[in-house]
Amino acid sequence: MLLLTKYIIRGGENLEKLEKEWVFILSLVLVISLMAGCGSSQAPTATEISPATTTEPTSAVTTTEPTSEGDEIVTLRFSWWGGDARHEATLAVIEAFMKKYPNIKIEPEYGAQDGYNEKKTTEFSTKTAPDIFQIETGSGPEYCRMGVLYNLSTLKNISFDKFDPNFIKENGQFGTGSQYAIPTGIAGSALIVNKTLADEIGIDFTQQYDWEQLIEWGRKVQEYNPEYYLLSVNTFNGVSFFVRTYARQLTGRAIIDDETKTLTLTEEQFTEIFDLIDRLYKSKTCAPAAYKAPYNPNKHQEDPKWINGEYVASVGYTSNALVLSEANPNVEYIAGCMPLLPNRKSDGWVNNCPQFMGIYAETKHPEEAALFLDFFFNSEEAAALLGTVRSVPPSLRAENCCRKRLS
Repeated sequence: MLLLTKYIIRGGENLEKLEKEWVFILSLVLVISLMAGCGSSQAPTATEISPATTTEPTSAVTTTEPTSEGDEIVTLRFSWWGGDARHEATLAVIEAFMKKYPNIKIEPEYGAQDGYNEKKTTEFSTKTAPDIFQIETGSGPEYCRMGVLYNLSTLKNISFDKFDPNFIKENGQFGTGSQYAIPTGIAGSALIVNKTLADEIGIDFTQQYDWEQLIEWGRKVQEYNPEYYLLSVNTFNGVSFFVRTYARQLTGRAIIDDETKTLTLTEEQFTEIFDLIDRLYKSKTCAPAAYKAPYNPNKHQEDPKWINGEYVASVGYTSNALVLSEANPNVEYIAGCMPLLPNRKSDGWVNNCPQFMGIYAETKHPEEAALFLDFFFNSEEAAALLGTVRSVPPSLRAENCCRKRLS
């Protein structure tokens, strides 16, 4: 059944807008997959973690049709970070959920990413954390060690049968064999290209090219206008794009071996990577690092040069591609291919998740929280409202729902 046909996304934008957003996001994934062969690059193997003891029940039966039991009014706090688009879509999902389950009230707590982790640390220490919260991927394993995440595998009101089992194993189990967090989407490094400017200068990011080509294109951009740059990149996503991607292409492996905990790169290979980065900045292929610093970690869309169309492309993630494309509605954006080493051992592209969702281990209402997350990830209604604000949905049911709207 197709629900909420008005699709309350970004203040009531219509289905046509949602379809355009999905075409853009899915094209990013498809282009990267086809040109970089992403199927050969698996997510990093999770390191086994022993979570601290929590008070959750020891067993439960999973059901694909969760229900809310009783008439008791339950209030749950739910916190996340993001931009306006994510806030509005998430608030719409909350409203839809409360309409379906009137005995459960969701209190939203949202804002920017700055200071989010610090606030969570304080909340954990004072046992005042929200019942449901968004989690940075780098913080997930530590939260699991701390024992602040509820073991979702023990809850009956959430189903994982529509998720790729390998993907959720590598994203949210943290080597424990149980699901402690849910990946919010399927994402990876991406190039978001200002096709309007690229065509004017004569640069084609849809062809296969190598890393040296970036420097040649960078010089071409400088000749076109010395105030323009080929790449908008900051140190936050630059590490992922330049260091991790290039390293995997060199060796076919992650920088740190998950079993031996040793580096897989030689000193010469590290030198090769950082020499490339040095030349990218010295040739003005990338905007100066000092200039981009205020736009860390994910604020490229606030850079006046990006807004004014003075970059050919931005290095980012599939999860924030839509926000970048909406910063300047006067140009056409497309998905760009990733640079590839001629003698690569791997495409270097890693399929992972942009964030996690989890339930606080001290919550008094774990099943109600699980019911909300099941609605959030598995219902067609939520999929229609969320679209791609957290990248391509990780649940097959949600992804298929959105894909149907493109057919």
